[in-house]
Amino acid sequence: MPYQSASRIYLPRAYGAMMIETKNPDEYVAAIRKNGLSIYSHISVGSELWIPTPALEMLLDRELAGISLAGLPIRTRSKVAKEYVCIALGYSPPRSFKKTQPRFPGQDFDTYTQKSNNLQIWNEEITPTRRYAVIRTSESSIITKVKVISGNVLAHLDTTGTLTQKYQARLITGVSHSELITDTASEVLSPYISPTIILSNITQSIIHPAGSCCRYEQFLKD
Repeated sequence: MPYQSASRIYLPRAYGAMMIETKNPDEYVAAIRKNGLSIYSHISVGSELWIPTPALEMLLDRELAGISLAGLPIRTRSKVAKEYVCIALGYSPPRSFKKTQPRFPGQDFDTYTQKSNNLQIWNEEITPTRRYAVIRTSESSIITKVKVISGNVLAHLDTTGTLTQKYQARLITGVSHSELITDTASEVLSPYISPTIILSNITQSIIHPAGSCCRYEQFLKD
């Protein structure tokens, strides 16, 4: 992990075992803006356009804190947050964000906007040299804090080592043919979707599935 001393940052072998002279964080922003770079422009680690992690966190936390994302759908909220990140770092926001890994490949970092404490990395393993910018929002969807953490530090906090995957499907009415197979839930699922059921009495969200996705087990009941 990079570590800082006075006005210098020392990078271990994963980054090429180099030393970087640091400067005022706003100077990185000015340089990026002057060069007209996009978030997809390649930047070498240690160059005058590469923003070190401490400066990256300071810039994002300073520029994003207090911004309201209230009333925005989840996907729109994520896009708007990324646009604010672009502006904070001196980039012009793209009309649409490419599905690259990470989303900000030039500076090698991803963003995660969330209210909860449990950070989930979807559909990919944690990359040790990547930076992860966690944008924390309040219950009223106002950005309160931004923390930037490197992948190698984040990996130590991952106690499960499980790859989390998410699958999404969409049915466009009038375009795709569809057929309603049944208008009732299966016998296995029915007991668990009753309006009177209290799920916290029979399971918890942190339990790993066993056997099948519809099997529930008693968990630490007294």
